[in-house]
Amino acid sequence: MQYNAFGQNATPYSIGNTYKIHSKILKEDRSYILELPSSYKTSKAKYPILVLLDGEISYHSHSGILKQMTEGRQIPEMIIVAITNVDRVRDYTPTNYLTNLNGSSAVDNHKTSGGSAEFLKFMEEELLPKIEKTYRTSAFKTLVGISHGGLLVGSAFLSKETSFNAFVSMDPSFWWDNQYLIKQLENTDLNQIKDKRIYVSTADKFENFDRIPHVFTTNINSQENFNTTLKNKGFSPNQVAFEYFKEENHWTVALISLYQGMQFIYKGLKMKNAQESTLEEIITYYKTYYNGEFLPPENEINAIGYYHLKNDIKKALPFFKLNVSNYPTSSNAFDSLGEVYMGSGDKEKALKNYKESLRLNPKNANAKKIIEQLSAKKNN
Repeated sequence: MQYNAFGQNATPYSIGNTYKIHSKILKEDRSYILELPSSYKTSKAKYPILVLLDGEISYHSHSGILKQMTEGRQIPEMIIVAITNVDRVRDYTPTNYLTNLNGSSAVDNHKTSGGSAEFLKFMEEELLPKIEKTYRTSAFKTLVGISHGGLLVGSAFLSKETSFNAFVSMDPSFWWDNQYLIKQLENTDLNQIKDKRIYVSTADKFENFDRIPHVFTTNINSQENFNTTLKNKGFSPNQVAFEYFKEENHWTVALISLYQGMQFIYKGLKMKNAQESTLEEIITYYKTYYNGEFLPPENEINAIGYYHLKNDIKKALPFFKLNVSNYPTSSNAFDSLGEVYMGSGDKEKALKNYKESLRLNPKNANAKKIIEQLSAKKNN
């Protein structure tokens, strides 16, 4: 069955549940909100993980945008893990630094700073293994954070031990400790980061800060230095995006940054010129892009199959077979394959696939109607 522009059936919106994990590394209990994809219960697929920092603030708004992007087929469905805070200054900063961005003393509010290495270790050795053990996950992971959270994203990007593949750092505090992170970047082996993707955004509006614009200029300069240093090291321009938002400030930049950042991270998920490509070229593309973590999108292969079906059933058939192989719990994949077999005159295989489609989705009126027609002819 050919897809409509926005899909055949709306999927229910799921709200995440809150869980706790005791961290031996941090020596405390930590809470996180976890949201599974809408299709999780009806699918056998493995899903990428997205970790959101500042989860108690970011989860509801960010998960809504991610849901909309998934429905629009801009990004794949994913498991969202939103970590709530205990001490964000401690957890998100790489050094113990007792000075504010404006140069004033931060002895009180920065006194616990410098614990990001331990927090990254907690994510890699305790939290993520628990998620991977409990749920069906793929190896592709994205880390998202803003401000000090964006600083942590930068630290994870440079880390040898990280299992994250993609990073969205929104108006990050790269100014921290005289641009400590940029100094780290200068000494980082390119081979250590060359396969990663990172998106960095900058808020460029200083409304309500007329008296101290230099403070925010300092932050922007640090972000620009990060981008320049990365490119000077020979990091592929296809793997990094740096974006200014002149009409956004530090508080309003998050949502548009998430949208743009996720588009950048997953810009290769839809193969260019796929309709003009052979099936073998499409399969090879998805085996090599994103380290082979994603299958050719079902709806894209379905559309290409119908494109070929207009002129050449034999050429169309392998595309529909691929979808059945890749998406064995998809009623629509079997429905479409049944339609192709009907068109080729193979009623026995058509009946078999329509029956499987109906089994997977008992509400598929189209499959039910054709099964009745084929069964009636078979009995006559």
